[in-house]
Amino acid sequence: MWRLRSRWRYLVCLQIVGSFCLAAYVLGTTKHTREEEATPITVNRGLGSTEHHIFKAVGGAEPPTQNNKLQTSTVDTVFQQLPDVERGNDPSPVTVKLSSRKQLGLINARQFAVESGSLDVPLGGKWRPPTTDQSVSSEKIAVLVPYRDREEHLKTFLSYIHPFLQRQGRHYGIYVVEQHGDEPLFCKGLLFNIAFNAALDDDDYDCFIFHDVDLIPEDDRNLYTCRESPRHLSVAINKFNYTLPYEQLFGGVTALKTSHYKQLNGYSNLFCGWGGEDDDMFKRLYRHKLRVSRPDKDVARYKMLRHSQTPLNPARYSLLKTSMKRASEDGLSSLETMGYQITSTSRKRYFSHILVNIADRNVRRVLRRLPRHVKRV
Repeated sequence: MWRLRSRWRYLVCLQIVGSFCLAAYVLGTTKHTREEEATPITVNRGLGSTEHHIFKAVGGAEPPTQNNKLQTSTVDTVFQQLPDVERGNDPSPVTVKLSSRKQLGLINARQFAVESGSLDVPLGGKWRPPTTDQSVSSEKIAVLVPYRDREEHLKTFLSYIHPFLQRQGRHYGIYVVEQHGDEPLFCKGLLFNIAFNAALDDDDYDCFIFHDVDLIPEDDRNLYTCRESPRHLSVAINKFNYTLPYEQLFGGVTALKTSHYKQLNGYSNLFCGWGGEDDDMFKRLYRHKLRVSRPDKDVARYKMLRHSQTPLNPARYSLLKTSMKRASEDGLSSLETMGYQITSTSRKRYFSHILVNIADRNVRRVLRRLPRHVKRV
């Protein structure tokens, strides 16, 4: 009995001591948390924005916290030292002029009518750095954006891409190629080829950026420029949890030299609807032994604007089987046989507009126009 009472007293004492320790730990943690809350924290975000609600307006998770060395001074070196990537190095630092802190964040599409008045963009969406600084590249860049029925996306894209390119000191022009007509499916490859020729007729561009309207770059260090090899820029997209879905992907946002695009004969004209044209382009790169380079995934991050799924291309798998055979005869070289018509070309406030009428086109009917040896699978 004596031993039982002693053991019971020992357990009670142990419980009391444990309660005191737990109470002390809780009080210490609360005090530490309050001190942290009272200390201001300054974070430089990938978008250069200090307002989370602006970024969240386009949906998805919070923006990444990355120090991209953006300063509030009017002239600043944005890219101090860029990381070595797996398949090549980024170029030397670039000195750019920052217009205002207000422009450094993503603008909500609903605010575009108010905010866009502050964009420093000449008519037609063509801009060049107002400096003779030798550190600024003389490369002329055309950004091609295929478009149909996504007005809110286009407004958001334009409100962000102009300040983004200007902070990088790019000499650029924005070309929006819009599809209308009886064709129910969206023909992105055909639109890219049409816009490529139209842009070259307008100016002597050295580099072309092929850009989906629903992708917004998150980091200024993701340089919009061409390299010695074709470059895939949209490596990490929030929709895919910021990972590359597969190694052969070459879509979303890509950069090709003018000479490379001509060598590849452009995109295939036959893909209409979602899926296939990007994989077909990768096969063309493989055919010409052009290696794809990519920035580091921590830099090449994109936010995808919310949208409904585009109707699928019912013939994408059949067309991909003949990619290699069609490459030399389906693309820029066959545009005249594609049955489209450029309705108008005009210079809008923030972009050059190419309106294209595409008649209802049955893929089988288009395939019949190709040489017989190409149609064999």
